[in-house]
Formats: sequence, structure tokens, C-alpha cells
Amino acid sequence: MSERSRGPAEPPRDVLALWERSRDLGKRLDGVNERLEALEGFDLPDTVADLALTVKKLTEKPQAPKVAVWNWLAMNPQQQANAWEILLDWTMNTFRVRYPRSFQQMLGYDRWSVSCWHLHPDMVESLTGLMCSWHWAFSDPESGPLRVVEWLGRWLPDAVRQGKSILESCDLDPRPDNPYQGHKHPLQHKRTDPPPDLLQHIHMLKTGEIPA
Repeated sequence: MSERSRGPAEPPRDVLALWERSRDLGKRLDGVNERLEALEGFDLPDTVADLALTVKKLTEKPQAPKVAVWNWLAMNPQQQANAWEILLDWTMNTFRVRYPRSFQQMLGYDRWSVSCWHLHPDMVESLTGLMCSWHWAFSDPESGPLRVVEWLGRWLPDAVRQGKSILESCDLDPRPDNPYQGHKHPLQHKRTDPPPDLLQHIHMLKTGEIPA
């Protein structure tokens, strides 16, 4: 048989192997292109940026809520009514229950069966500061043992001292010759109950019957 009658010569094996690898690589490149096109549809740069911001926020130290500073003079009647309710609730349900001796000494219940603490603006300011510092020590998630110790050893004794000083000139002994000196109306309430005239004052602030 002549050379011309033979079919075309097969490529060498190494060439065939190279063709096979090239075809396989081409299929892989087609798959990569399809994935890239899909990722472009997801707006990948913005997604990555949002993810980075989320991770950053998760790793940041959380900010502790700030204890509000009360300015009674700047409050309108409704704000004063709300403030009175908050202060009264803390005074009767936290201060009186958890620190009964300090409660009685500061508010005068160790001397009389009734007290006029709510009629003294400076006492109200002192009690307000004591309440806010208590929340700073006991309610703030950033607090620690040092704040608690400071409240117990510094702020509480100082507030008790202030309260005694404020009430030292008051005389609430119900004597015929001196019916509650310095106050227009007799005070009749138990140390375990909120002063009824204060409750009436809060009610009138809410209804607008009296100005702040």
C-alpha cells in the first residue's frame, strides 16, 4: 500500500494529552465566567462593605446608657409630675426597703412619725442626686464593684448628712402650742406610705390645676 492510501497520521500522544487538558481548562474557565457574572449581580463590593461594618460594630465596646441629669427648674408641669412619680417610686420601693436606716435618718422618720421632706426643694434635689447616683452604681452595665462601694461609702452617707441638715430646723412634734412648725397643713402619713399631699400635688400637676 502506498503512503497516499493511508489515513492521516494520528497526533502524538503528548499532543493529544495537551488538547485534552486545554479542553478541560476551557470548560473550567467557562464555569468561572458564569460565577463571576453571578457575583456581579449581587453587588459584591457594597455587600462586603456592609459586612465589614457589621463586624466592626459587633467588636466595638457597647456604650453604657448615660444617667440623665434632672433640672427641676426646667421641667414643665407634666415633666415634673413624671419626675415626682419616678423619684417617689425609688424612694419608697428601693431606698426605704433596701436602706431603711438611711431612709429614716435622711428623711426625718427617725425623729417623727411623719416627714416634710417633699416640701423642701433642697431635700428633693439631694434625694434626686442620690437616686441618679444609685442607678449609676447599680443599673449601669458598665458599673463595677468600685462604683457600688463608692455609693455605699460616699454618696449615701453624704446624702444622709445633707438631709439631716435640711430638716434640723423643722419641728413636727404634734403639740398644741406648735402644730407642725413651718408648714401650713398638718402632715398625716405613715413612713411606709407616700405623703398624701405629695400624691395630690402630682395629680394636680398632671391635670394642669396648678403650675409647676
